[in-house]
Amino acid sequence: MKSRQISLRSYAKINIGLHILGRREDGYHEIRTIFQTVNLYDRLEIALIQDGKIEFTSDSRELDPHHNLVVRAILSLSRFKKLDKGYRVHLEKEIPIGAGLGGGSSNAAATIHGIRRLLDLNLSYKELLEIGGALGSDVPFFFVGGTALGVGRGAEVYPLEDQPEKYLLLVVPTGAVSTVDAYARVTLPLTKKSKKSMIPTFCPDYLDSLGQRNFIGNDFETVAFHDFPKLKGVKRKLLERGALAAGLTGSGSALFGLFNSKGDLLEARGAIESKEFRIIQTKTLSRKQYWNCLVESLQ
Repeated sequence: MKSRQISLRSYAKINIGLHILGRREDGYHEIRTIFQTVNLYDRLEIALIQDGKIEFTSDSRELDPHHNLVVRAILSLSRFKKLDKGYRVHLEKEIPIGAGLGGGSSNAAATIHGIRRLLDLNLSYKELLEIGGALGSDVPFFFVGGTALGVGRGAEVYPLEDQPEKYLLLVVPTGAVSTVDAYARVTLPLTKKSKKSMIPTFCPDYLDSLGQRNFIGNDFETVAFHDFPKLKGVKRKLLERGALAAGLTGSGSALFGLFNSKGDLLEARGAIESKEFRIIQTKTLSRKQYWNCLVESLQ
C-alpha cells in the first residue's frame, strides 16, 4: 500500500559570495556563487486526496494560495510525469520571504521530493535538475544540499566538499528585496562588458581561505545597502566581532555572519541587537545532515 502523507523540512540556504559576470544571450545573468544549506527550515505536509485537485494552505498571509512555488512545482511534476493525482498541502513558514534565503525555491524542491516519495516515482538526477531549473535558478541546489558551486544562471550546480560546521547569525530587515528589481539595478554597467569572478569554476581553496578573511563579497550589496543603509554597519560590526565572513545572501535583504565559536557569535549578536532587524541564530548544515533530516515522517 502506497504512503498517503509525508512531512518534510524545507531548509534555507545562504550564498557565500556571489558575482554577476554579465547578461547572457538567453536574457539571464551569468553568475558564480557558493551555496550552503543552513539549519533554518519551513515545514511542509503533503497528503494524497481523491478528487485530483490541489488544496494549498499556509500560516503565511504573504503567499497566494493559488499561485506559489509549491503549487507550480506540483503542476510541473504532474505534467512531466503525466500524473493526475490530488494533493492537500500545508506550509508552515519560518524562512523569511524575500530575504535571499531561498525559502520559495526550497519549498518547490521539497514538494518534488515529497511527491516523489509518496508515489515512488523514478526520477533521475538530470530530470530533477530539469524540472527544478524551469521553476527557478535556486531550485536545483536543493537537490544537492550541503556546500555547492553554482554557475551559469545558478541552476548549474556542482557539489563541493562539506566544510566544518560553522555558527551562523542571520540579520533580516523588515523589508524584502525583489530579485528581478535587484538584477535590474545592479547589472546595468555589466551588460556591455563582462567581468571575471574571483570564484573560479572549481574552487577547492576558496572556502579554506575564509579563515584568512578572504571573503569576496556579493555584487548585490550595493543595492541592498542603498535600500537598507544600516546593513553596511551591521556587516562591519560582524567582521569586527570575529566573523570569518559576513555579507549579503542571494539578492538580499538578509545579511549573514559565519563564526567558528558560539561565544564569538553571541558577542556579535549583542553588538547588533536591534528592533529594526529579525536576528536568527543557527548553524550550517552538511549534505549528509540535509538528506538525513529532510523527511520527518512518511505514513
